[in-house]
Amino acid sequence: MTEPIRLARYLVPNLITMSSLVFGMLSLTASHRGDYEAAAWWVIYAVLFDRLDGLSARLLRATSELGVHLDSFADFLGFGVAPAFLMMSFLSGHPLLPFADGGGHVVLFAVCAAWVLAAAFRLARYNINAAPSTGAPAPTVFFGVPTTLAGGTLMISFLAFLKYAPGREFGGTKLLGDGVITSVSVWWYFPVLMLFGAWLMVSSLPMPKVGLARSRVATVFVLVNLVAGYLCGFFHLFPEYMVWPPTLWTLLFLIWGQASPTA
Repeated sequence: MTEPIRLARYLVPNLITMSSLVFGMLSLTASHRGDYEAAAWWVIYAVLFDRLDGLSARLLRATSELGVHLDSFADFLGFGVAPAFLMMSFLSGHPLLPFADGGGHVVLFAVCAAWVLAAAFRLARYNINAAPSTGAPAPTVFFGVPTTLAGGTLMISFLAFLKYAPGREFGGTKLLGDGVITSVSVWWYFPVLMLFGAWLMVSSLPMPKVGLARSRVATVFVLVNLVAGYLCGFFHLFPEYMVWPPTLWTLLFLIWGQASPTA
């Protein structure tokens, strides 16, 4: 009985991780058929499940080197390849943007390739430093922005602007009002945002992990936004709200990270 129980314990977090792999595949499929809203939400699902596999592994005491590598494969597909393919497909297919062919297409491809390569580098470096089987204490900071945060922020930003694009109706009530309309010029900034995100992933900037704050106010803020994020994510609601917590978290703790003793 001991061996089956042990196998079942390790199976739970790994199944959650493999669900994230499936979400990445579903995102690619949706992008291929031009359903960019669904493609982005599948990536958000992968973000939500990425948090669950680590939590379940710690609760079940089922962390393993295999789990670390499986998680990286899932992250590479879900937060590296899938967002890049979505942005490549959407921006190159937009009739009012100059990315369909010529120099614009080459530039867009280079940007998307940089995103994918940065995600691969970030995950490879993380795997080298993780070493869960050595018994060393878990690091208290990330070096470079995690692919989960980078990919999730890119996709929820995309959804927030897409919701207010002409002819789009999804994501519940428009919190910013019906008068707010996404200009075509907004999409020009997404390649720049991707380059910035790629740089953050490969950088060595220290970033404290979520949940390490000693302040009760900060802890309550994180928990409230975490629960709200899961509810909105699973029910495809209010991307214009969901975009703020990860964006503010990234800006705040990158600054905090530089001032911390680990910097």
